[in-house]
Amino acid sequence: MLNQTIEEVIEYADNKRICKKDDKYYRFIQENEYIFSRVKDVKYHEFQNLFNYLEGLTPFSTQHKIKGAEFENVLVILDNGKWNNFNFDYLFSDRLDKESVYFRTKKIFYVCCTRAKDNLVVFFHDPSEIIIKQAINWFGEENVQMI
Repeated sequence: MLNQTIEEVIEYADNKRICKKDDKYYRFIQENEYIFSRVKDVKYHEFQNLFNYLEGLTPFSTQHKIKGAEFENVLVILDNGKWNNFNFDYLFSDRLDKESVYFRTKKIFYVCCTRAKDNLVVFFHDPSEIIIKQAINWFGEENVQMI
């Protein structure tokens, strides 16, 4: 049923008496109509992928889920996005005017970089000269490459 929708899998389970739809099910739909209308059309294999990721059953993770874990190879992608809590520009330039952002960023960067057993690659899209100089200072000139 991998290519079936969540709703089709639920119907199948109900019809085969594997798992019956009950009052809680119908109440959830009634109280969460918008969510259910979005989720019911998701393919079951996509749900399985999400479940596997959330349970740590994939080789991929985010920096927020790796505390204490180690990996042979680690790729850290530094992207400020639209985050307010982290700013990698601040970290590489030692910008302390927003000290709390700087220290949160430093902490998460440390966690990411210390997960690698053998190989660590840090990617920073379109870095400034200040960022490149700090990367050379931290990682050595032979380990900083422009791509």
